[in-house]
Amino acid sequence: MKAIALGLTFFMAIFFVTACGEITYPKEKLRESIIELCAEEYNVAVDVKVTGNTMAIYIPISNLFGITLAINKVAQDKVQDVLLGASRVALSTDADIKFYCIIAQDERIPEIQLVIIKYVDDIKKVYFQAISRGEYFKRTIIDINENPQAKKEQSIREVFGKMSLDEEIQQNVLNDFFRSEPSSLEGIGYWNGQFYIKNITLPEFLAEQMKARIIMRFREKEELRKYELKSLTSKFTEEDSAKYFFFTFQIEDFLFLTDPKEIVGGQREIFENIFEETSNVIYGYKFKEFKFVKFLEKNLNKKLVVPEKDIFLFKKQKLDISTILGRIS
Repeated sequence: MKAIALGLTFFMAIFFVTACGEITYPKEKLRESIIELCAEEYNVAVDVKVTGNTMAIYIPISNLFGITLAINKVAQDKVQDVLLGASRVALSTDADIKFYCIIAQDERIPEIQLVIIKYVDDIKKVYFQAISRGEYFKRTIIDINENPQAKKEQSIREVFGKMSLDEEIQQNVLNDFFRSEPSSLEGIGYWNGQFYIKNITLPEFLAEQMKARIIMRFREKEELRKYELKSLTSKFTEEDSAKYFFFTFQIEDFLFLTDPKEIVGGQREIFENIFEETSNVIYGYKFKEFKFVKFLEKNLNKKLVVPEKDIFLFKKQKLDISTILGRIS
């Protein structure tokens, strides 16, 4: 999921009007309760779907985006209201909801969507002041992207047009082969009255969060603006009984450096910043259900592999960064 800096300070406001533990929204009526809550208290019509431990709420808004794809003030208020409602429900239901996802679309251009994903435990932590509001904001995935299902169906329909298939056959093929639960967070969306949502896992949420934080660091830190982060992918992988985080990235400026010392120095600076942001997330969540983190810079084909135990030693200041970066190969 491509992280976009929205510049919307309203997302940093945290509202809590209900006590944790009280069952106000029983799981048997969860969907109906959210629809009713948003209609009666916020005058917003929504659609709701629960998949596994993930609750998704769709909000159609008549004028979500301006001409520059900035979100207007009225739309901000509506999204904020639904975020508040979702938090209230997540904290006051007996349903096993671990994540909730808000999908907002401009009714004029549903091909572009705003997606916000939150982890319920983070709501509880900020509620009890276990984390700061700034940290809570960083733990929220916010993305404006091209609707993945719309993009997929447009490509398929172009093929259908060349084959001169009638509409009924087209719909059958789409339903059978191209309309299914997404395999990653990047596929989340809402299209033509149907949710495309998955049962979100904590590791994939952390991987996406790490990616967003890395991108933000490269935008905000003055000393890193000399580098152009052309691409960055993040994923949590399970293969051969090994679980690990895998990051691939491409730094364009490396292509124009000729001095070996400058190249090595640049490599270390890039890997250090990406590793630090990654270790901040892993340590912040005390997540240990993995063996290592692997980083790969594609232009120079340089990699760094850091075991789980060394990440925690680093965060506890028992292992220095030079030892970590000495493993770049």
